[in-house]
Amino acid sequence: MARRRKKSKTNRLWGWLAGLAVLAVVLYHYQPWEYFQDDVYVKDSQWPYKDETTGRPYSRDYDGIDISRHQGRIHWNVLSKNRDIQFVYVKATQGRRRKDRRYAENVREARNAGFKVGSYHFLHRGSSGKVQFEHFRSVVDRREQDLLPMVDVEDDGTRGMSRSEIQQCLREFVTAAKAYYGKSPVIYCNEAYYEKYLTPEFDNYYLFIANYSRKPVLPGRVKYDLWQFSKKGRVRGIWTWVDLIRLAPGRRVSDLEL
Repeated sequence: MARRRKKSKTNRLWGWLAGLAVLAVVLYHYQPWEYFQDDVYVKDSQWPYKDETTGRPYSRDYDGIDISRHQGRIHWNVLSKNRDIQFVYVKATQGRRRKDRRYAENVREARNAGFKVGSYHFLHRGSSGKVQFEHFRSVVDRREQDLLPMVDVEDDGTRGMSRSEIQQCLREFVTAAKAYYGKSPVIYCNEAYYEKYLTPEFDNYYLFIANYSRKPVLPGRVKYDLWQFSKKGRVRGIWTWVDLIRLAPGRRVSDLEL
């Protein structure tokens, strides 16, 4: 009888271990926490309640902006009068499930304000680039897009991935995007990230490079096409800080059109 009880306990232990292994695989595959991460930024529809950018003059010498839920409620009736803004990139998706809560509103209002509009995806570890593009495609209506799609690849999304893993994921995304749109997307990252992970394999894409201290200088003869030169722009109609973009010398918005 003692031997039988010992065997029964061993079987139960193995059963628990097998169950935990299955649970770990399911959690890794479905990543249910993605549904709740966005709640960190929950704001009501009226946020921000006052202009949080006071204390410095309004920004000048920029060609476009990129926006997401982090800008909160935008006063489009004011922004529509801004003659510096030629185009707006709007965050649509992240990873394989997350959608920016203000995406549909921002695209609609930006187009109504007369701006050229493009949408972007934040590449995230945990799923293939192809899966992530399918999520992007399911959210973004291509009939509402004036500009090439853009994929945002940076440390916050790819931390823990190797150079080869990052390149594979990004390559899958841009390949799927080109098959769907007929044109390759714009790739966004900062200057250091590009040098560490993406060059020379992605040198022939449209490049949107962030550098907040000087014009981007890329390896060899590679040139940037868009430059995010500030993440603390002050723009009339937006009551939080906003990213500012300049076109590279010789580039026009029409170069980025679908």
